[in-house]
Amino acid sequence: MAAHKPVEWVQAVINRFDDQLPVKVGLQNTHSKVSTEHNKECLINISKYKFSLVISGLTNILKNVNNMRIFGEAAEKNLYLSQLIILDTLEKCLAGQPKDSMRLDETMLVKQLLPEICHFIHTYREGHQYAAQLRASASGVLFSLSCNNFNAVFSRISTRLQELTVCPEDTVDVHDIELIQYINVDCAKLKRLLQETVFKFKALKKPAQLSVINSLEKAFWNWVENYPDEFTMLYQRPQADMAECAEKLFDLVDSFAESAKRKAAVWPLQIILLILCPDITQELCRETVDDSKANKKHFVDNLRKALAGHGGSKQLTESAAIACVKLCKASTYVNWEDHSNIFLLVQSIVVDLKTLLFNPTKPFSRGAGSQSADVELMIDCFVSCFRINPHNNQHFKVCLASSSPSTFHFVLVHSLHRIITNSPLDWWPKIDTVYCYSGELRTMFAETLGRVTQTCSSTTHAPLKLTSSLTFKEKMTSLKLREKTADLDTRSHNLLLALVKLIHADPKLMLHNPGKQGADIQSSTAELITGLVQLVPLPSMGDISPEAMEALLVLHQPETIELWNPDAPIETFWDISSQVLFIICKKLIGHQMMNNTEILKWLREILICRNKFLLRNKDRATAGSGIPICRQAQTVLEVGLYMFLWSPDMEAVLVAMSCFRHLCEEAEIRCGVDEVPVQTILPNYNTFMEFASVSNMMATGRSALQKRVMALLRRIDHPTAGNIEAWEDTHRKWDHATKLLVNHPKSKLEDGHTPFFQEWINMTGFLCALGGVCLQQRTPPLLGTYSPPMGPLSERKGSMVSMGSSCDGAAETPLSKFLERLLSLMVCNHEKGLQIRTNVKDLVGLELSPVLYPMLFNKLKNSISRFFDTQGRVPINDTNTQFVEQTIAIMKNLLDNHTEGSSEHLGVASIETMMLNLVRYVRILGNMVHAIQIKTRLCQLVEVMMERRDDLSFCQEMKFRNKMVEYLTDWVMGTSNQAADDDIKCLTRDLDQASMEAVVSLLAGLPLQPEEGDGVELMEAKSQLFLKYFTLFMNLLNDCSEVEDDGQQVAGRKRGMSRRLASLRHCTILAMSNLLNANVDSGLMHSIGLGYHKDLQTRATFMEVLTKILQQGTEFDTLAETVLADRFERLVELVTMMGDQGELPIAMALANVVPCSQWDELARVLVTLFDSRHLLYQLLWNMFSKEVELADSMQTLFRGNSLASKIMTFCFKVYGATYLQKLLEPLLRSVITAPEWQMISFEVDPTRLEAGEILEENQRNLRQMTQRFFQAIVSSSTEFPPQLRSVCHCLFQATCHSLLSKATLKDKKESKKSVVSQRFPQNSIGAVGSAMFLRFINPAIVSPYEAGILDKKPPPRIERGLKLMSKILQSIANHVLFTKEEHMRPFNDFVKSNFDAARKFFLDIASDCPASDSVNHSLSFISDGNVLALHRLLWNNQEKIGQYLSSNRDHKAVGRRPFDKMATLLAYLGPPEHKPVADTHWSSMNLTSSKFEEFMTRHQVHEKEEFKALKTLNIFYQAGTSKNGNPVFYYITRRCLRRARLTATCSSTTCCSR
Repeated sequence: MAAHKPVEWVQAVINRFDDQLPVKVGLQNTHSKVSTEHNKECLINISKYKFSLVISGLTNILKNVNNMRIFGEAAEKNLYLSQLIILDTLEKCLAGQPKDSMRLDETMLVKQLLPEICHFIHTYREGHQYAAQLRASASGVLFSLSCNNFNAVFSRISTRLQELTVCPEDTVDVHDIELIQYINVDCAKLKRLLQETVFKFKALKKPAQLSVINSLEKAFWNWVENYPDEFTMLYQRPQADMAECAEKLFDLVDSFAESAKRKAAVWPLQIILLILCPDITQELCRETVDDSKANKKHFVDNLRKALAGHGGSKQLTESAAIACVKLCKASTYVNWEDHSNIFLLVQSIVVDLKTLLFNPTKPFSRGAGSQSADVELMIDCFVSCFRINPHNNQHFKVCLASSSPSTFHFVLVHSLHRIITNSPLDWWPKIDTVYCYSGELRTMFAETLGRVTQTCSSTTHAPLKLTSSLTFKEKMTSLKLREKTADLDTRSHNLLLALVKLIHADPKLMLHNPGKQGADIQSSTAELITGLVQLVPLPSMGDISPEAMEALLVLHQPETIELWNPDAPIETFWDISSQVLFIICKKLIGHQMMNNTEILKWLREILICRNKFLLRNKDRATAGSGIPICRQAQTVLEVGLYMFLWSPDMEAVLVAMSCFRHLCEEAEIRCGVDEVPVQTILPNYNTFMEFASVSNMMATGRSALQKRVMALLRRIDHPTAGNIEAWEDTHRKWDHATKLLVNHPKSKLEDGHTPFFQEWINMTGFLCALGGVCLQQRTPPLLGTYSPPMGPLSERKGSMVSMGSSCDGAAETPLSKFLERLLSLMVCNHEKGLQIRTNVKDLVGLELSPVLYPMLFNKLKNSISRFFDTQGRVPINDTNTQFVEQTIAIMKNLLDNHTEGSSEHLGVASIETMMLNLVRYVRILGNMVHAIQIKTRLCQLVEVMMERRDDLSFCQEMKFRNKMVEYLTDWVMGTSNQAADDDIKCLTRDLDQASMEAVVSLLAGLPLQPEEGDGVELMEAKSQLFLKYFTLFMNLLNDCSEVEDDGQQVAGRKRGMSRRLASLRHCTILAMSNLLNANVDSGLMHSIGLGYHKDLQTRATFMEVLTKILQQGTEFDTLAETVLADRFERLVELVTMMGDQGELPIAMALANVVPCSQWDELARVLVTLFDSRHLLYQLLWNMFSKEVELADSMQTLFRGNSLASKIMTFCFKVYGATYLQKLLEPLLRSVITAPEWQMISFEVDPTRLEAGEILEENQRNLRQMTQRFFQAIVSSSTEFPPQLRSVCHCLFQATCHSLLSKATLKDKKESKKSVVSQRFPQNSIGAVGSAMFLRFINPAIVSPYEAGILDKKPPPRIERGLKLMSKILQSIANHVLFTKEEHMRPFNDFVKSNFDAARKFFLDIASDCPASDSVNHSLSFISDGNVLALHRLLWNNQEKIGQYLSSNRDHKAVGRRPFDKMATLLAYLGPPEHKPVADTHWSSMNLTSSKFEEFMTRHQVHEKEEFKALKTLNIFYQAGTSKNGNPVFYYITRRCLRRARLTATCSSTTCCSR
């Protein structure tokens, strides 16, 4: 458009500019300001090419705005802001106009604009609220306008002068003459003005003459200050025409100054006119002058006299002072090297001038109304004197003196500021000349700051007091005193502002510390900077605070930071700058500042400067950064940035997010020095960088930005002091805001309610999203291991289960209180209750941190459970129904929304109880419209729940799903719905549809599980339950068909009903398919007859169902005769299933939850099952590793009554019986029967010796017997059973390697990282020997009869010796000496001498593990007793297993959750109480006998070749026991025949090939 229709495009931009003015849209916010600035920039750029269009448009806008009628203070302010915006835009457009390119049309536009500009200069007089700003802005437009359009302005001035020559004196209008003060004047233009004035001055009336005199003086200074080179050149090359005009005007003005009053009015202009005549000033320096110059000489003499106080009039003295200051000021624009005589004039008056103006005992003053002008005059004098002679510092000392008037201090500071900020000429002295006064200036700053802050404090906190009645005189005295105090406060305020500006202009002036020590320099710098920081948050100092911020920003520039303390710049930086951050952020957090967003922007600039400095010193960036204030500043900065994320101001949110980038950059620099990961300083570095990247994007709106913020907050997973404090502070503010909100409108929030409510929403979302970090901080993570603790319950250490359930014990934490309060708002019936409930529902369901899901589930479950009384009855009321409805919505949102990390935490807490209670409550609501809608939504929730089934935790999934199917099928109404209202019919059909969709998802893979205890056989109960559901679904299909037939002839809205019925029919077919698919064994007999039904529709339905289940891959193996055995086989496979990382999920879960009273049985079952699968090593590895992990010391290892110890004992019993028999029986019999041992005693306890026994001889006997036994044991390593070698090797490896590494099994065997050596410095092989003797060899030695080695008990004398010998052997195995038993100490030498032999033996039997194939697995057959015991253990503990696995998230590593498979199998098998097969005598037999395993082991059947050959055929099946309790084997003929046929086929193939 800009290329093809430029005029229309420019007009569109102008219209947009007009439409977005404050007078049109109201008070500006941050975004409208940005938009306005964008429009301005656009128009300024366009004006370079389409000047006329832009100026014309802006002029028209300005006219329209000026003509608007406004009412009220707010409207007046918007009008003023709009005028300022237009004037500023005009000024910049005019300033950018190319010179000498004016056309006629542009000239006409300027003439139209000029009256509008004059309107502001003439109309807005003193007293108007916005007069000064508007006049300044309008004068800027006029200045820019006159640059290229001087003729138009000059013409207006000239015309007015002409008019004033003829108008009466009482109607003189000098407004246009005053334009001379504001126009751009160069040398040529000034001459034109002087010429015009000379031509018309005499004819002007007195008011006009005075106005011209005043205006020309200001025009002169416009010229000098804007074109100083022209003025300098005037004294190098005087211009005769300029001097002629100036001299003529001087004479005219001199003749006008007839009285002292007129002289005082014209002297300042006369001195300027003389300055314009360099030749005349040179002549005036002589003693004699021409008569034509006599009046000039006389003027100068009168000037000197008046300055010295001899003028006879105070008015003349004051005028002389003004004129002399003008002379001094003008002289500074002349180069000293030109040796001009003007400097002689200056020298003749400068001493008197300084005496007059800078006299502390008699300050210069022209009256109360001229204070500002007096100060400006003194500033001009001070600056001029400095530029004339910077080394004459007398006036410096006068102004610095603490006894001098405050005006002198103000003049000094402003003068220094002007010296620094004015564009310098080459010959002007630099400011560093006065750096020597930095100490005095710092003192002045500190004293002024103290006075101002004390005044602000007393003003803010002064209590209101009632005063008694005063007399008139007392009242007047009091009033004068208050006025004097207020004036003093104003002066201090202005002086402080000037000092802050001075620091901003040149911070080096205040940081100069020559000759001071580093500590003193740092102290003075800290005092200066902390003083400035105090000014930033003070709301009573609106004009000082921005300047203080700019000053601090300049002080934080890298080159300035070096001056804070040149001796230790980096250490000083960390100390002082951290204090700045700490104080500012504390104020930000407390909302103690007026404009938090602007201060946050400034804080971002401070962070940028800090990082620049650190980059310049990156090699030493961390020096001194370990001080406490540095850490505190980082924490409080993090808190502040977090808390701005919930601000209702979008700009504040974006600025806070961008600040995170600079926080990360600082961490990168600091970590780069020490070469450590950046997360060591900033744990949430990655998320902070994402915050920073989002801050650069254009958000679609406030809502979208907050959603993005909360998504990033949920990713913060490292608790730090910053985010914890931010959450807690926000929670306190949220709690207070919630009380205000709930009490609305009592809190009187009507005016600002919308932003308040938005802030409350943002805070709620912030707390929801960041709350997970608080939970992690409160519950420190434990070692990530999937293995359970194995000791007694009282001794078990923290496990993943305790972590998962720990949220229940957090009832009094702020996090728990927050959730409780949030859930209470779900039923808020406040007048804004709907908005509150809607936002709570959305925020909890969509923005809650996944870490809080378990806590939320538990609180929802507890809240809903309270709806039911002790008898299970449900009292219905609106509040409970509302809570249930909100809960359903929250749960659906939560499950529908696949939030990052949700899968990890959804299953930590079970939702079964809550879901069942929801259904129980909803099902009794009735069939009203609202109740039907709630039921429909609950069914949709159930469907979503089943979609997220793999992420959820179910303790009794099959039972739960069966119950849900039972409840939900009750809601399917079909044609039983007799509602007359079509809308209700549609709702019920929607409920039918939702119910069936939920039932379809519930029935997928669900074995029917009837209620227990009804006295009916399991298969019969399943069959009846199947028939119930199948009949219901068939009836529903029939209903659908009937309604479809009835509705075919009806058009209109019935078509929608037909579509619903078609969808319902499809769902019903799916439900029937899923039902039959999972229950073929109990359902096929009921459904197969439908295939032969006489009704065609019924047969078609059956075929459809059959097709579905075939497509689903239904296995009909469940109809086989061996189905029960196959299911038990799969149960064994599931328990022995091993993950990729060596974990045993089901087995270890079972080990964790089974009561200790059943550990013996569990040990036998696990060892038997795992050995039959050749996985015994993996079982032992998991068990032993956990035992090592939980052991407190090496001495307690395998000493407790733990499951691992029982498993080890059982292994020794089963695998080591033959070995012990061969090893110990000959030794024991020889001791008992050999003649030489018959009369020998082994008692070594002196207190138990019998008469005639010799202690030393008994000790020798015991030593000899022990040596004999020990030697036999250590020599039997070649006979040591390979199975026990595997056990010992596993035990040795478990004590040497860490299960936490989660490597593969091979890696575990090869790894050399020792857990025990890390935790216990003792030798790890000692654990093997200690356990073997404690659990295996010594029990057989002490009790040989009980162990089956001897046929009868040994004599007491021998029994006592065996017991003492076992103590010695155990000490050798433990590698320890006797210390407590005195009578055993004599054997310490013997014990010590056998340490090496024992160690060699232990290493021999434990260092190598036989290959799995080489080990004869004696327990290859599994008895029914073990399988049924496994079934019973799993069934009775399946809920606890589910809880354990849900809390242990590592089970996801093994693929689909094993618990699901286990629950399904258990559902098919039913409870152990049901008889699994028809052999009724099994129920009365002892199924826990292990005689068969012991028999097979004792007779070493497994080592015979015949056994190995039969075993490979897999033609035997063991099931049940005989009447005598022996196992029964079945011969499977078909396998044998299949094997024979295969052999024959192979043989024939071989023959053919030959």
